Amino acid sequence: ALLGAEESRVPIPQLSKTYPQIEIEDAYRIQDLWAEGRIAKGARVAGHKIGLTSRAMQMASKMTEPDYGRILDDALFNDGAQIRADLFIKPRLEVELAFIMGENLEGPSTRIYDVMRATEFIVPALEIIDYRTEVPRAITD
Repeated sequence: ALLGAEESRVPIPQLSKTYPQIEIEDAYRIQDLWAEGRIAKGARVAGHKIGLTSRAMQMASKMTEPDYGRILDDALFNDGAQIRADLFIKPRLEVELAFIMGENLEGPSTRIYDVMRATEFIVPALEIIDYRTEVPRAITD
């Protein structure tokens, strides 16, 4: 349904209302299925992202930790690029820090000093978030 909403530019009902028992683990699985669907259509994984890194944003989203996801190559735009508004349903802009990694990180034993050592440099970035579900939304949507 999310892939269809993305393609048609028509939002779908909130997953949290359609499936009231949905949990964050379910939302991550849905995110994985969405990414796999995009990859099957030719997109490539260009990186990974972490969101809700501040306590204030976590509280606003009713989360206790940052969230995460994949960045696909067709979602990257160069500085100065003109981005068509009709690619989005309800876009929002967020200011982020992008970590350009020089080495891959893997496994649950990764620590902050591993991240610092593997980071080549950090740059400012803008993220365009596009909501594909109706309002109001829960974090699982």
